[in-house]
Formats: sequence, structure tokens, C-alpha cells
Amino acid sequence: MSDISSEEDSQDISKLEEEISNFFEDFMYDRGGSPLLGRIYALCVLSSPDKPLLQKDLVEKFKVNPSTISRNLKELENWNLITRRREPGSREWKYQVEPTSFRELLIHIYDQSANSLQEKADDLIRIREHWGTSLSEESKGTTKGKQALLALDILIEWISTVEKELDSFIIKLQERFLELEKRLT
Repeated sequence: MSDISSEEDSQDISKLEEEISNFFEDFMYDRGGSPLLGRIYALCVLSSPDKPLLQKDLVEKFKVNPSTISRNLKELENWNLITRRREPGSREWKYQVEPTSFRELLIHIYDQSANSLQEKADDLIRIREHWGTSLSEESKGTTKGKQALLALDILIEWISTVEKELDSFIIKLQERFLELEKRLT
């Protein structure tokens, strides 16, 4: 029975690791980075603080040129998402994420998205109000006029829904990450 439970836990962890990797791959790509940048960061997030990643481990994992890994690590370092350190007497750099970095990044993403979405919704509401008052009654009565106002109403509602669901998605992702962190330690 415990073997089945252990296997299920292992599968859950693998699925969660893949979700986190996909999330960061998309996140980095959306911000002009490479998907590999997101995969490397996800691996740094998922690595144990007691065992930071070595560049050679990343080269072996992703099967790419060491200079590609080095360039991506430098970019993550420049964004202050990872830190590097060297053990006394060692020639290899070790890379890791500070434990709170992941949560701070998610909060920053959420705050930035929420503000952006709210600003867009406010702009659309102003356009909708202006358009609604400036259109003649005749134009409002046409099919195109009704469709245009309805499209703005739907878009405003959609932004509001996305904003609400984004909050729950971020919270769920953070909870699942903390759960994974507990299992790994």
C-alpha cells in the first residue's frame, strides 16, 4: 500500500514540477526571454537549498552548449532571480534561488497584471461611456451599434473575470509550490 502511495506522490510531484516548468517557460517567453530561460529558472526554483545547481548539471539536463546555459544564467542573475556562489577551493559556481524569491516574483507578476488589467478595464469603461453618450439614438438602434456596445460590455466583463481568476490561480500555484517544497525537504 505504501508503494502505491509513494508512486502516486512521485507522479504528483512530477506533474507539479512540469506545471511549474511550463509556467516559467511561458512567463519568460512572454517577457522576451527564451523558453530555456524559464526551464532553467524553474529548475533553480525546484532545487533544494542544500544542493544548488552547477552549470554542468544544466548542460547535461538540457543538452545544450555550455555558453547557452551560461548566457541564460547570467540573464537570470541580472534580473536578481538567482544567486551564484562558489565554495572555498572550488572552481565551479553554484546557482540557486532564495526561498522567498519565487513568492515575491508571483506577487510582483500579480500586482503588475492586476494594475494593467484594471487600467485597461477603466479605459474601456471610459470609452464605453463616451461612446454610449456620443452615439445618436439612431446609431444605438442599429445592429452594428448594438453589437459594438455589447462587445465593449463583454470585454469589460471578461477583463474583470480574468482579474478575479488570476488571483485564485496565483494563490493555487503558490499553495502547490509550498506543498512541493515541503515534500522535497
